Amino acid sequence: MAENKSKGERQFQILEAALELFVKKGYSDTSMNDIVNKSGLSKGAIYHYYNSKRDLFLSLIGHWETHAFPNLYIKDENKSASEILKSFACVINETFQNRRFVFLAELEFWALSNRDEEVRNRTRLLYEKILSLFEKILHKGIVSGEFREMNTGKSALTIMTTLQGAIWFSIFQHQDFTMKEYLDENIDRLINSFQKL
Repeated sequence: MAENKSKGERQFQILEAALELFVKKGYSDTSMNDIVNKSGLSKGAIYHYYNSKRDLFLSLIGHWETHAFPNLYIKDENKSASEILKSFACVINETFQNRRFVFLAELEFWALSNRDEEVRNRTRLLYEKILSLFEKILHKGIVSGEFREMNTGKSALTIMTTLQGAIWFSIFQHQDFTMKEYLDENIDRLINSFQKL
């Protein structure tokens, strides 16, 4: 019963329902009534937490980061930079196998970012955080002598766009290779390009 759920559990329920609907129907075609029906909560309960569909969508960006990729930010000081980059590929593939729709949500973030400055700013902050994480891993590899000197900003962006190949795979299935094969091969290729000769 909804009454027995904590505030966090209810918000999670609302955001998961909204995420699924925004992916399936798109932001524009999803109504608050749709979210009410999907979440199983009352309209009053939803408006208690979110003033509007746009407010809910803005909250969804943080929810997407936290709940779609919960293992992305786990630190393991004992792993090399290469091992950490390979673990990112594993996290992305695992999410792709179990919750493919989260990659399609990213398309909604991009689409609305193009038209809404606040969504664009919130999305930019998310990507800056992810890029910063990748830069730290690359810096770790440089300091340890595993990687050559490089422009870590450009290389971090290359890692991110490689991992975002999951978006393509979420829409189209490739006939010749799997998502895992794509990720493994391309992360290995990137690591090889980062390593000292």
